[in-house]
Amino acid sequence: MLVRMRFKRGAHCDVYEDFEDSIARYTDWQSVKGTINILERIFEKFFLPHLAYREFPFDIPCLNQRNILFATLSGIEYIKIFQRYICKAKLKAIYQFDTWTHDNAVNEHAFRSFKINIAFLSIRKAVEYFNSRGIPDFRAYWIPEAVSCDKYRFLPYKQKTIDVLQYGRRWEGLHEKLVSLCNQHEILYSYPEKDLNGKERLGTREEMINSLAATKIAVCVTKSITHSRIYDLETITTRYFECMASKCLLWGHAPADLCDLLGYNPVIEIDELNPGAQLLDILDRYDDFIDLIERNYVLVSEKHQWKNRVEEMVKIMRSATISMS
Repeated sequence: MLVRMRFKRGAHCDVYEDFEDSIARYTDWQSVKGTINILERIFEKFFLPHLAYREFPFDIPCLNQRNILFATLSGIEYIKIFQRYICKAKLKAIYQFDTWTHDNAVNEHAFRSFKINIAFLSIRKAVEYFNSRGIPDFRAYWIPEAVSCDKYRFLPYKQKTIDVLQYGRRWEGLHEKLVSLCNQHEILYSYPEKDLNGKERLGTREEMINSLAATKIAVCVTKSITHSRIYDLETITTRYFECMASKCLLWGHAPADLCDLLGYNPVIEIDELNPGAQLLDILDRYDDFIDLIERNYVLVSEKHQWKNRVEEMVKIMRSATISMS
């Protein structure tokens, strides 16, 4: 049973929707809506603030105890699963984006409280941590983020009009250098302006897809670089894969987990001492990097789409339910 979100949430809702749509497409699971409004408010007010330091007995007997439950969560979005996961089930599983270190206490108490059996986590270090905590009847697995290639497009290399693109989380130190350099050398540098909330993002998903399709070089770095005071872990995000699916050359920094996953580094590592000269050199001999771009595209198409992740998770869950029978 797939517990789906009731409404769009956050800046990355398209990523979550692509994932849930892939689950619906490649499995025969029944889809049900998440928590109703009144239960969301109850959980948000009376339970969520206390998960940081205690656990709750969320395992109430019910009529449908043979259900297998699965939900995608954005961080500590337990408000979404409260209604369904508060009751007993044959198996409770989640996929969690952004399992950051500063949420460890909340997540551990939630895993214990909801009696979650399987947590598929997008951050590898988080898997190692929670598997060391001795949580009863629980196992975490590393399932990196992915992409649905049919949601993206690309222009032929000679028709790409954006020389370099930085979108989403902006690396301000690099941004300042690029603005000056690109103005001086008539390089088309595209980046979204900050919105009313101070976020840097393209207006709509269609704008993002069109921009990526027209981009030669896309800046890709981890949150540990752009927000180092808050996020202390390097992790693979969908951004890397959507740039690969759009046939952009990745320029920035590849987390070690990405290199391990692919078997090579798909990113041109940035020269932080002199990024301007490096960018000019890359643009001058851009054709030399087309083999890398094509290699990245083929690999993400074959092995790193959401459908691949769904297949892997289904196998793990099927094995778990057989062992519990």
